[in-house]
Amino acid sequence: MKIKLLLFFSLTSVAVLAQTSMGLSSAIQTALANNLQLQIARNDAQIAHNNNHAGNAGMLPTVSINASDNPSITDINQEFANGTTIIRKGVFNNTLNANILGTYTLYDGMRMFATKHRLEALDRVGNTQLQAQIQNTISRVIMSYSNIVRQQQYLAVVKQLNELSEQRLEIVKARQVAGVANNTDVYLAQMDLETRKQSLLSQQAIIKNAYTDLNLILSIKADSMYLVEPFALRNAPLQKGELDSMLVRNPDLMLAHHQLDIAEQTQKEIAAARSPLVRLTGAYNYNLTQSQAGFALLNQSNGPQAGISLSVPLFTGHVNAQNNANAKLNVQSSQWREQLTLQTVQATYQQIWENYNTALVQIQSDELAIGTAKQYMDLMQLRFKNGQNTIIELKEAQRSYEETYYRYISNQYIAKLAETQLLGLTGQLVN
Repeated sequence: MKIKLLLFFSLTSVAVLAQTSMGLSSAIQTALANNLQLQIARNDAQIAHNNNHAGNAGMLPTVSINASDNPSITDINQEFANGTTIIRKGVFNNTLNANILGTYTLYDGMRMFATKHRLEALDRVGNTQLQAQIQNTISRVIMSYSNIVRQQQYLAVVKQLNELSEQRLEIVKARQVAGVANNTDVYLAQMDLETRKQSLLSQQAIIKNAYTDLNLILSIKADSMYLVEPFALRNAPLQKGELDSMLVRNPDLMLAHHQLDIAEQTQKEIAAARSPLVRLTGAYNYNLTQSQAGFALLNQSNGPQAGISLSVPLFTGHVNAQNNANAKLNVQSSQWREQLTLQTVQATYQQIWENYNTALVQIQSDELAIGTAKQYMDLMQLRFKNGQNTIIELKEAQRSYEETYYRYISNQYIAKLAETQLLGLTGQLVN
């Protein structure tokens, strides 16, 4: 039998106060546009992408303009070898220095390349985390939306049984008037009706709370109400072989791999600290010194300058060795985290697949059980009208129908959740 998701609800329910409707696709689009956690993830991904630049890795030259102007007033007392003596108070002096300075790293033990690779890995981490947050948002919308539809479907059953309880009370009262029913039957029918009314109110409250949960994900007003549209399970069940091949796209596995790459590049950066550092510098300098008195009244110089510097670390207090040892340990830990993540994802995947498969089998069984329970309840209702059974027997038939239908609804919901989780685990909720 073809498996279908029977999702229906009453348009007159007090749980739906607005006439506007929102389908599942619209709900997902609203969440992707409004969800604040997703907006934060987008910014984090953009920051990581902006940082992935050759300049941040030290691969580009740096150029700066430097200038200083230092005026001063001093007292001068100078004696020269030729016998000249200069004694002046309050002499104004001014020293002006300016230059354009460029620096470029020629060699740093390949550290700049390791840094660039690490920035690229961080960029991939930001993008993967964004995709994971998008998937998580879509998954939450599907689950919350499905819960509303499930609760509204169950509300229709509760309302149906409430109407049957009202009919039963009318029948019992008519029988009492005819002298073929006693007060006990009337009391039982009244109590059952009150119980049904309470169940109806409780179910309507559950639906309102379910709307609140979905509205939070959509980042809209908490009390917003709208009509949800029925949607069906996938036309064909998921195929495990296809899912197995897609498991490599799992966001957690991808993040673990990127983190290992970052740890390896960080180790290379730390190891490069023990290598010589060669830098090329170039500048154009301008210097001007003026004084109202003294040996030199004016001294001005300007012109280009170039140089190369070499720095070789000989001893750093064993800091580099310690940092390198720690980096190796971090790489090893990242490798183990990747293996642990793989084991966890595979175990979770297997458990959810079993839940999904079991739910599909139970849905098929429930479809047959619902038909039988409905026929039995209708028969008992007819027999009760004809005075061929007791009110207790009719209540038992209605209870059996309610439990069977609720189990059917629950298994459909479980199947939908498992389906969503499987698609999320294999990275298929986001194109």
